[in-house]
Amino acid sequence: MSLYGALFSGVSGLQAQSSAMGAIADNVTNVNTIGYKSTQVNFQTLVTKQASLTKYSAGGVQSKPRQGVDVQGLLQSTTSATDISISGGGFFIVNEAGSPSTGDIYAYSRAGSFRVDKEGYLQNTSGYYLQGWPLQTWDGSTQAVQKDIGGSTYMKSYRNTEGDTVYINDNIVDNTNLRPLNLKTIGGTAVSTTTISMGANLPSSAAVGKSHKTDVLIYDSLGAAHNINHTWTKRASNAWDLSVVPPRGSASIVVEDQNSARNNYMSIGRMDFDSIPDAGKSMTINVDNTDYTINFSGSSDDLALQTRDLAFSGTNPADGETFTMDVGGTPYVFEFDNDSSVTSGNISVSIGSTLNSTISNLNTVLNTQADTVFGQGEWFSVSGGTITFNNPVNAAAPNNAVTFSEASAATLTDGGLTPATLALAADRTLNINTSGRSLSQVMDKVAAAVNNILQTEYAGTPKSPPNNWAERIAGENSVAFHNGSTSYDISVDMSGLTTAGVTSVIQDSAFTVEKLDSAAAWTDPNNYTLEFNGDGTPNKFFGTDEATASDPRIQYKIDWANGAEDMNGSDSPALSVSLGNYNVADGMTQFGDTYQINYIAQNGASFGNFAGVTIGEDGVVTALFDNGVTRPIFMIPVATMVNPNGMNSLSGNVWIETDFSGQPTVREAGSAGSGSVQQSSLEASTVDLGEEFTSMITTQRAYSAAAKIISTSDEMLEELLRVKR
Repeated sequence: MSLYGALFSGVSGLQAQSSAMGAIADNVTNVNTIGYKSTQVNFQTLVTKQASLTKYSAGGVQSKPRQGVDVQGLLQSTTSATDISISGGGFFIVNEAGSPSTGDIYAYSRAGSFRVDKEGYLQNTSGYYLQGWPLQTWDGSTQAVQKDIGGSTYMKSYRNTEGDTVYINDNIVDNTNLRPLNLKTIGGTAVSTTTISMGANLPSSAAVGKSHKTDVLIYDSLGAAHNINHTWTKRASNAWDLSVVPPRGSASIVVEDQNSARNNYMSIGRMDFDSIPDAGKSMTINVDNTDYTINFSGSSDDLALQTRDLAFSGTNPADGETFTMDVGGTPYVFEFDNDSSVTSGNISVSIGSTLNSTISNLNTVLNTQADTVFGQGEWFSVSGGTITFNNPVNAAAPNNAVTFSEASAATLTDGGLTPATLALAADRTLNINTSGRSLSQVMDKVAAAVNNILQTEYAGTPKSPPNNWAERIAGENSVAFHNGSTSYDISVDMSGLTTAGVTSVIQDSAFTVEKLDSAAAWTDPNNYTLEFNGDGTPNKFFGTDEATASDPRIQYKIDWANGAEDMNGSDSPALSVSLGNYNVADGMTQFGDTYQINYIAQNGASFGNFAGVTIGEDGVVTALFDNGVTRPIFMIPVATMVNPNGMNSLSGNVWIETDFSGQPTVREAGSAGSGSVQQSSLEASTVDLGEEFTSMITTQRAYSAAAKIISTSDEMLEELLRVKR
């Protein structure tokens, strides 16, 4: 009957308003809960089908809670770098486990108050861990999802526990394609130098042969700092050459010109010793497929590096006096002459007006003859009354010996040395006596030995500076040496050098120094690094003008021996070096009489420790280091739902998908309708206390009214019962 229907209708009203009050209570108590979405309770009628046209059957009311998950909350600024919010649609992907396994449930949240836990993971106040995509430098794989950031290409990937690269499918929610962000594993970083810019004024008044030096600081991939020494030498009017010294920790440096072919202008090797090699140890240098051996001995003399003197007695030799130089059984007779008449087959040495002038003439003749036998070089030198025989190795005639016989009347003496000690065994082996010598003294001998080898091969000395093919590096136990050939590389093998069982060198034990290109080789006296206009601006770099190569930047290739990545364009980018532009005074110039460095700029950084993160609107998490370096390490994705209000709410202010919400679509933040990520901000609760208190009043009144229906229906039933009495 209608009376009972009214009674139960009132009961439904109590139930519906109780539900509404419960929602209001949750809303009010979560007014300060980050990312909380308020719930509204709507009502719908509960209708009893009417069976009579003259009687009414009461139905009632049903409550219908609706959580406004898609409602944007206000963004509030914070001071924490790991507080994040979403401006727009979508959700952070989270998991209760720091490292989710197959059975762990992924959930979705707008609560972005994350902190670093003891393991380094980002965890919010509800205990859920942030999930996303790790970033690595793109390895060229076609399987990788690429992301261009700041001019560099990265990929969504990570290394698994086996060390294999896992390429992420960025629209799948599982523990393979989503990973937690762990700041503990970031560690430190270093950035190698890839660009150098230099501007300096070379004095126009400088004399030909005058040099000026400066150092340029660079960093290798390990963060170690190095100096590249640059020497500018004036070769001719308005023309300068550049020479560089490989930095410590490198095996070689190659200077390439700006042409598209990248011709080798200069190629220099370097040897760095840490200790004196044990006696009996040796190293080899291969030049033009010929091996030269340098032996380190603890007892014998420096056989191939020693010098021998021929001293005059103090009297000018008489006409017709002779002495003999024997090379491998072939005698060469030198006859002193003052009347242009010498014995047939003898080599004439003009007698000067003084002993010194005669010695000078003899020196010229000896070197001319030695050049014919051994190849061009400075085989003899004059000092006072002494002719000194410089004893470089002889590549052309292996195992030949050079001996001297005394001149008649003892005019020439051997200075107390027997003819046997004047012999040179040219077997491509040089011996260095290490006994009683310091490492620095041994390095002087190494430099001399290498220089003798290269001087023999290249038949002379380089255009100065450098003064020699191989030279000691000032202040270091190191030797720098030039490849002067356009035909062959130089190979060095120092693997046999040890001191008490430990390697004697602090670099690669074997390396190669590249050959030069004839189009740009610095050994060509007509090739210059810089040629200037009459107004002091550069007209040509490495012999090339703007019409031939519009970009004047050159390259340095460095082969590191300390374990760093080689700057060769393959392992790591070659160094791009800018000396300014053609016909513009914005780099190297030639004015006045003063050498002046105007600027030196380079990128790169030494080792730096992790200092924090910054998070972009696109969700890219960038690690900050105390050396000023930044590195993208992670992307925070945003998951969107077709019907976010259809998700099921769980404790911890998270939701999971249901059939009503649809499956999540994982997107990059700020793309395809997803919201953008905001760092150092939190999304406030969407609860409005004014609205809630107003709803509380109306709900209370509605509840009272429903209760009144019940009490009134009860009174009516009481009246009905009294009728029976």
